[in-house]
Amino acid sequence: MDEMIKGLVAFFSEATADLALKILGAAAMFTLGWFLIKHAMRLFDRFTHHKKLDPGVMSFLSSLLKILLRTILFIMIATYLGVPNTSFIAILSSFGLAVGLALQGSFGNFAGGLMLLSFKPFKVGDYIKSLEVEGTVSSINILYTQLNTFDNKRIVVPNSSLSNGVVTNYSMMPSRRVDVVYNVSADSEMQQVKELMVGAASSHPLVLKEPAPTTRMGSMSGGMMVFTLRCWVKTADFWAVTFDLNEQIKEAFDTAGISIPPPQTHVHMLQMKQQLREQ
Repeated sequence: MDEMIKGLVAFFSEATADLALKILGAAAMFTLGWFLIKHAMRLFDRFTHHKKLDPGVMSFLSSLLKILLRTILFIMIATYLGVPNTSFIAILSSFGLAVGLALQGSFGNFAGGLMLLSFKPFKVGDYIKSLEVEGTVSSINILYTQLNTFDNKRIVVPNSSLSNGVVTNYSMMPSRRVDVVYNVSADSEMQQVKELMVGAASSHPLVLKEPAPTTRMGSMSGGMMVFTLRCWVKTADFWAVTFDLNEQIKEAFDTAGISIPPPQTHVHMLQMKQQLREQ
């Protein structure tokens, strides 16, 4: 009886020792593997940086490589701990099927990311608008694209939405047209209004000389003449020129005595208030 107990104790001691050694070995393998993956990612990022690849492509490939290397590390650790390859493959297949069914949208985002990087409708640094969101592209990842708004908010957009939807890229073309619309009183001198608006654009240092700025009266609305100034600027100067021209044209009209009547709804409201006071 004593010999049997001693045999069982020795057996469990050896089994425990073997298990402890395997756990220590797995921990060492995990630590070393994690360190090597981090080092490999640094080398990869340095290599892609020297190659001057598109930042969106670099971000996408970096994320994909990191996931792939970590998956290989976990498979190696599981195999080292004694998980049979056939069983592990079966479990991995079942898990992959379940995950695939649960993450159909994510796979669509992954495919969308590949489409975005292949056809390049936009790149990191471009200002885009899609659906109800707009901003500057900060990164294109495996599943999502990140945008930064003017007021410093971060918007995360699924890649499938961008690859399947309508995207307006405001940064792709080197120049953009600025349209400034003004309503002036119908008794204003048309030629004077046109000269003042064109003069404001022609004197602005950021407005391109070709095509030359033009101003035309587009319509009559509520007893007012509607004039539109059109000029071309470099894309990066669009907002600065738009704000400047609105201010300069208003100052030029004030100096020349050209009146800008209030909206007709505002006039009607004032007339109604006056009538109520008289009653």
